[in-house]
Parts: sequence; structure tokens; C-alpha cells
Amino acid sequence: MNLDVELVKAIWIGLIEYLTVLLIGMVLYRYSVLYKIKENKQIKKQAFTDPLTGKGNRHKFLSDMDDHLIKKEKFAVCFMDLDGFKHVNDTLGHDAGDLLLIELSNMLEKNLPVTSISYRLGGDEFAIIMDKVNTIEEISKILDVLKEGLKEPVIINNTKIVLEYSLGISIYPTDGITRNELMAYADDAMYHIKENGKNSYYFHNDALKAQLNNKKKMEIDLKSALKNGEFDIEFQPRINLNNLNEICLETLIFWNHPVLGKLNSEYFIKQAEEMGIVIYLDEYVLKKSCERLDNLNLNGFKNVKMSINLSNTHAKRHEFGDRLYDILNEYKLNRGHIQIEFTNKINVKFLESYKYLIDKLKEAGVSICISNLELRYESLKLFKELKIDEIKINRGYISNKSNFNKNVLMDIINICKDLDYLTTVICIENEDELKYALNGLADKIQGNYLFKKVDSSSLEEFLTNYPSLQINIENMIKKLQYKG
Repeated sequence: MNLDVELVKAIWIGLIEYLTVLLIGMVLYRYSVLYKIKENKQIKKQAFTDPLTGKGNRHKFLSDMDDHLIKKEKFAVCFMDLDGFKHVNDTLGHDAGDLLLIELSNMLEKNLPVTSISYRLGGDEFAIIMDKVNTIEEISKILDVLKEGLKEPVIINNTKIVLEYSLGISIYPTDGITRNELMAYADDAMYHIKENGKNSYYFHNDALKAQLNNKKKMEIDLKSALKNGEFDIEFQPRINLNNLNEICLETLIFWNHPVLGKLNSEYFIKQAEEMGIVIYLDEYVLKKSCERLDNLNLNGFKNVKMSINLSNTHAKRHEFGDRLYDILNEYKLNRGHIQIEFTNKINVKFLESYKYLIDKLKEAGVSICISNLELRYESLKLFKELKIDEIKINRGYISNKSNFNKNVLMDIINICKDLDYLTTVICIENEDELKYALNGLADKIQGNYLFKKVDSSSLEEFLTNYPSLQINIENMIKKLQYKG
């Protein structure tokens, strides 16, 4: 009997211990699951949150857009960025820039209705999704309230800053029915207002859609043009007033479009830069120019130099400098007979890359020219640091339509000469402009009033006739120089 009692007791104790362990295990398992769920939520929240502003980030914006598209209800997408944000970073520092972005985020929260959600996509780029909007007028009212709210100055490091922005809007389903369409159209509208006044908003429309479609077609056509060899070069003569026997030819690329005909570089070069194919165009121009100059030298035209325009985007690529160096060394050209031109839009963030590229070009005997001078201390200091040889001055300083008198050009040229830059006045279109350039003591002159562009097939003929043309130029200079 005692044995049975002990057995039952042992069984109960074992059962209780088993149930206790089982219960603890279940509790621990449940706790583990809950912790994992909480951890996953936290990870998801972090993945969808901008760490600086606490707003939803690009991933959250895209996810919310997809949710709205599934509902198939009308909504608006806005892309927004700050005007002049780089200036704040450059002058007050990146910490101040971060504080400004936080302030903007807070002001969006304060001035937008609860049906509108803002996101920070990165840098100074923000997005807004507007729900429950039926008309453009409703959206405009929301944006007008926002615009009024952003007029309130922000104080950063004791500096008063007024937020100015560019904002573009696209609407589902009026403008597009896919995420990519709505984003592309909002982005296009934003850049339209950025290029046409800033500090406002702009709705996407059919005209912008046509412009975007043309841009896409341009990309296709440019790729096809490269493949089919539709590009060619022509030459704009430049006169050296210090040595009239020398003639410099600025090489200009153009596109023999199969439908539109001849297109100058202004029509396509920006698009080529955005696509990244400008590297192939510039290599083509450099090779073609060197090859042509080499042939001219062999045919007895020893007084010819060439000036070749290159995109500033190449400064970001060290390997491109090496490639140019190799191309230049393929041809047996006299040192100093090739000049490379860059625009004045030099990004100081890539200063070391510019130095590398320019030093590499100078190793190959190339001189460096900057076009479209901006007379600012920072620019002149930068050009000096980069060891620039020549500055091109546009006709804005000599045109009869400008408010400048002839002494302004002379002052600019004197500043350049004090800094050891050669100067070229370009785009001379009439006798008065030529007179200003001569009396301003420019080193070189260029423009259609002197010589129009010369196509490739007529180049030898032009250079053969240059000695007689030179006499006409000399007589013109004697007539106009120092005549007030």
C-alpha cells in the first residue's frame, strides 16, 4: 500500500515538473516570438525612416505609392528640393545644412493637412503624397498654405534663412498610372520650375510630357547616331593679334541628323552629358582634330593650332585624363599646337581631379582655356590654382545691347593680363564690337564678323587663301585700332 502511494506521488511530482518545464518553455517561446516581432518591427521602421528628420525615407515613399496605386483612388505626388541649399552647406557648414533640413521637415509637418504625408528622399530632396484631392484647385490651396508657411525665416547659427524651393506635381491617374510615370512627371515639373523662376510649384502637363518624350527619343537617337557615325566637326577661326601669321581653329562638333539636318552641339551636348556618352563624343572630336592637324602639318600648314572643347564632366574620371594623354601622344604634333577648352562651371568638390586632368594634358604639351569668364574673386583664384593659360570673354561686355562701356572690357583684360592669362574676345558680330576688342588690347579675337565657320571639306582652301585674307584683317585693324 505504501508502495502504491509513493508511486502515485512520484508520478504527480514528475507530471508537475514536466508541466512546469512545458509552461516555462511556452512562456519563453512566446516571449521570444514577441521579441522577434518587436525586433522586426524596429528593423522595418529603421529601414523606412530617415535618420536625420524622422520622416519616411525613399523606401517608405515608394511603398506608400504602391499602396495608393492598389486603391486606384486619385492622389497627387510632389517632388521638392531646396533652392540654394548648396550655398548654405558651403557658407555655414554641413551641420547647419542638417539643421535646415530638420526645420524644413518640421514646417512641412506643420503646414500640410493630415491627408498629406511628406518624406525625405535624400539630400535636400523631399516628396509629398496628397490623398483625398479631387481637383488642381484643391492641391493649389494646400500648396499655397505651405508656401505661406515657408516664408517664415529660419534661424541657423545666428543667420536668418528664408526657405525657397522648387516643387513639381503629377496626379494619378490624370498624368500617369504607374509609379515610374508619376515620379518622372513630378520630377520633370520640379526641374521646369527650377529653371524658370524657382521658389514656386508647377503642375505636370501635356507640354512637359511631350518634352519628356522628346528627351527619351533624343537618347535613342544619340545612341543610334554614335553607332551610325552621324557626327562631324567644323572650325571657327580665331586670330592671334600678337602674331597674325598664326591661325587657331576652334573645333566644333555637330550632328548630321537624318531627319532634322545639321544640329549644333547646343542641341544635344547636355543630353549627352546626362547619358554619359559625351566621353565618346569628346574622344571622337579629339582624335579627329589631331588627325586633321597632323595632315595639315604634313601638307605645309605649319601655322595652324587647334582648340578643342571638352566636357567638364571628365574631371571626375582619372582614367579619362590618361586616355587623352595617350591619344595626344599618338600624333606627332608640335607642343603648344593643341588647346583644350573647359567651361567656367568648375565644381570645387572635384578640384583635385581637375588638377590631375589638367596636369596630364599639360604633360602632353597642351594649353588650357576657360570659356565664358565670370569675373569673381573665387573664379580667378581657382583658375590660378589650376594653372589656366587663356580666358575667353564673351560679347556681353562689348555688345551695344549691354550697359557696359568700352573701358569695362579693357579693365577685365588688364586683370587677366595681371594674372598672366591670355585673353580672347569671342562672338564678335559687327564693327563696333571688333573696335572695342581691339582697343581693349585683347590677345585674340573670334567671331562671324571676321570669319564664319569653315566646314571640314573647305578647310584646306580657307588656309590656302588665308595670307590674302590676312591682309584684309590687317587693314581692318589699322583702321579701327585706337579710334575711340
